[in-house]
Amino acid sequence: PPMPLPENHPYQSLLVDPNCLEIDTDTMDTVLVLCRRCRGQLKPGCVPALSTANRNYLGPVPPELKSLTVVEEAMVALCRAKCWIIQLREDDSDGNVPFAQRGVRGHIIVYPQRPSAIAKTLPPSLSDVTTPICIVFVGSKPPTAEWLKDKAKPLTVRKEHVMDALAWLKIHNHLYRDVIIDNSELEKLPAEAILP
Repeated sequence: PPMPLPENHPYQSLLVDPNCLEIDTDTMDTVLVLCRRCRGQLKPGCVPALSTANRNYLGPVPPELKSLTVVEEAMVALCRAKCWIIQLREDDSDGNVPFAQRGVRGHIIVYPQRPSAIAKTLPPSLSDVTTPICIVFVGSKPPTAEWLKDKAKPLTVRKEHVMDALAWLKIHNHLYRDVIIDNSELEKLPAEAILP
C-alpha cells in the first residue's frame, strides 16, 4: 500500500504501517512506535509472524471491506465455505440464560483450490450463500422477526456494501480483475435485510 510520507523521506520506500510512525514535520525526525505484540515479535533471529518478510502483512483494511458482515464476505469471496455454524443466543436482562452453551466449536477443513477456477461471476445467488449456513438459536423460544433484526447482525446483508466491496476488489485486487459483477443478482437484494 502507498505510504503517506513525503517523497524525500528516508522511510518512503519501506512498507511500514503509517499508524506506527510519529513524524515531526519541521525536522522530519521519525519515531517508530510499536505495540506490545509487535515489540514481542522482534527477537534476534526471528521473523515476525505478521511481517512483510513473512509475506503476511496485509496492510490496513479499506473502508469498503472493513464493515462487511460474514454473509456479505461470503457474497464477495472467490471461494465458498462448505458449512458455517452461527450461534445466536437469547439474552435476558440478568445475563442469565438457563442451560445455555457458552459457544460452538467445530472443525474446519481447507481444500486446495485455484481461486480463478472457483468464481467467475459475483455475487452468487442468495440461495448459494445461504445453503451452507446453519443457524443455531440458543434460547427458551424461537426468535421474533424484531429480535433477529436487532440482534442477528452477522446475518445482515446490505446491498450497497456488497456492491461497494465488489467494485473495490475488482479495481484493487488482481484476482478479481476478470470477475464479472452480476448486477441482476445485486438487484434481487433488498437494501438491508436479515437472510431468510
